[in-house]
Amino acid sequence: MNYPVDDAEQLIEAMEREFPPSTRSRLIAKLRMGVHLDDAARELGVTPQRVFSAARVLSAFGSQLDATLTAERDPDLPHGTVTGYNKRCRCPECRSALQRRL
Repeated sequence: MNYPVDDAEQLIEAMEREFPPSTRSRLIAKLRMGVHLDDAARELGVTPQRVFSAARVLSAFGSQLDATLTAERDPDLPHGTVTGYNKRCRCPECRSALQRRL
């Protein structure tokens, strides 16, 4: 989406308030400990959808989230497939496979 500069800045500010650095850091720490994204988000009082919304708006967080999900993913799953996504993998490749299918 393209937003006028003022709207983009307001969107970033709103996301920073709603999903502050402390929450983002705790989420990444939980993922690195092997907690699934859905469970980690729930423990922090946010939805997985809100996590990915924040990742789209806050690009540095999005890069960190994708790197963490890739590093911590199950090597036995077929990544880059809908099957991987259906088995709860949320790495960038599995999310992309789901989007291609839709």
